[in-house]
Amino acid sequence: MKQQIFFTCCLLFISIGGAVGQWVKIDPAEIEKMMQLPQDNWLNLTLMGTKIGYAHIYMEKSRYEGEDAIRVRADMVMDLKRTGTGLSLATTRIAYVGMDLVPRYFIATSNETGQEKRVEGHVRNGVAYLETRLAGKTTHTQMPISADTIFEQVIGYFLLQRGIRVGDAHTLHVFNLDLMKPVKTVVSVFREDQIEFDSKMEPVYVIKCTMDIMGGLTTTEWLGHDGTTYRIEVGLMGLKMVLAKTDMQTALGESGEVDVILNTKIFAQGSPPTPRARRFKARLQLTEGQLDKAVISDSRQKLNVDNDSRHGVLEINVPVIDSAETPNLPIQDRHGNAELAPFLKSTVYIQAEHPMIWSKAVEVLDGELNAWKSAEKLCLWVYKSIHDKNLKVGFGSALQTLESLEGDCTEHTVLMIAMARSVGIPARVCAGLVFQHDAFYYHFWPEVYVGEWVAMEPTLGQTQADANHIQLAGSKLESDSMLEFGEGVIRTLNQLEIEVLE
Repeated sequence: MKQQIFFTCCLLFISIGGAVGQWVKIDPAEIEKMMQLPQDNWLNLTLMGTKIGYAHIYMEKSRYEGEDAIRVRADMVMDLKRTGTGLSLATTRIAYVGMDLVPRYFIATSNETGQEKRVEGHVRNGVAYLETRLAGKTTHTQMPISADTIFEQVIGYFLLQRGIRVGDAHTLHVFNLDLMKPVKTVVSVFREDQIEFDSKMEPVYVIKCTMDIMGGLTTTEWLGHDGTTYRIEVGLMGLKMVLAKTDMQTALGESGEVDVILNTKIFAQGSPPTPRARRFKARLQLTEGQLDKAVISDSRQKLNVDNDSRHGVLEINVPVIDSAETPNLPIQDRHGNAELAPFLKSTVYIQAEHPMIWSKAVEVLDGELNAWKSAEKLCLWVYKSIHDKNLKVGFGSALQTLESLEGDCTEHTVLMIAMARSVGIPARVCAGLVFQHDAFYYHFWPEVYVGEWVAMEPTLGQTQADANHIQLAGSKLESDSMLEFGEGVIRTLNQLEIEVLE
């Protein structure tokens, strides 16, 4: 029940470590003027008004592969609490940008898995070549990059070189190191303002950047006339995060305590749901946005939206699975369904093809061939074997979890999915809410295909996930970052009300 931690970390880095694009030729002489001295910026990071960490952004003129370049280094550290357990998350990003503001090279490291995750990228001839390393596995990806792609850290230079004016708007592209793909972005100059820094009032432009992900993710930046960033606010539907310019001593100073799980749980109205219920019905209401964009409808759960698109009634029914009607393993051989193929493959976090994952799955099945009985065995083994159900890491991979046998819902989910895929059971991630004890909490659980998709629950020891699991919008197939699973979280965070009807 900690997925919001992972997405919070990634989304914060989007605000300081992504990329924006341009298509007009930039005069290198103008960039030279702007880069006379290195820029060394320290920023306090606050969440819901409490300091939880800092960011450090250092920019200097450099060289890359024989040409003049701008070197950007962005570091961020966050200290969070999760039901009393401390977690420190850290990310470092280094990028080289040509004097034409086009990216040349980038590298990012992070510790959300408990081990170092490292992403390295080169941009050559309009193609980005990415190499991701995690838990001893290396994944290679490449994709075309349009000529309008530059890094976010030079957005000030991009705007100022063009003679920034209130009302200016640019439709750009972001190559985001969390999503590992370009994202359409609108950058607009909203207004002129003043901001206090170091006992002086500094003139600034207020810039809004809206990325075409998760229903539109907007960050607001207060940009000085010399390109200095004084403040960044990240819009997360009521969970306010702010980066504010300060000095190094203050930035590195002591942080406060914010328990993100306790601060994001949703108390339900009406009678509490029945534990292990096979049916659930509730009225849902969003403060803003469209409910059907936040909550999915499928064979398990049906959402009926009212005339007001923010309101609706959700019904969830747990299907009865008859093992006599489910196929034998491996499922892809029997069905030949190309749509299932992606849910049998390895990814950065789900190392389904690793021999340790496969051998343990085979050992657990002990000759069982029926798909549903096999899935039940894997689910119960993961539940019983992860005896240390802690919150020590942000998001561990399947292989790490098999080796440590510890973790929370994310680790239970990726390990079961990896083991299922390794023996031929298509499996995928579900992200959403689960009722536990006193409230609904954000959560991960797996879904397996055994002739139909069935939600399972290894974290709580339920072979079938009960009806108190509400699946939110997001990707069905994990990327190298899994950030897409945060869409439903972003759309519902601190603005969803649930009234239990039955």
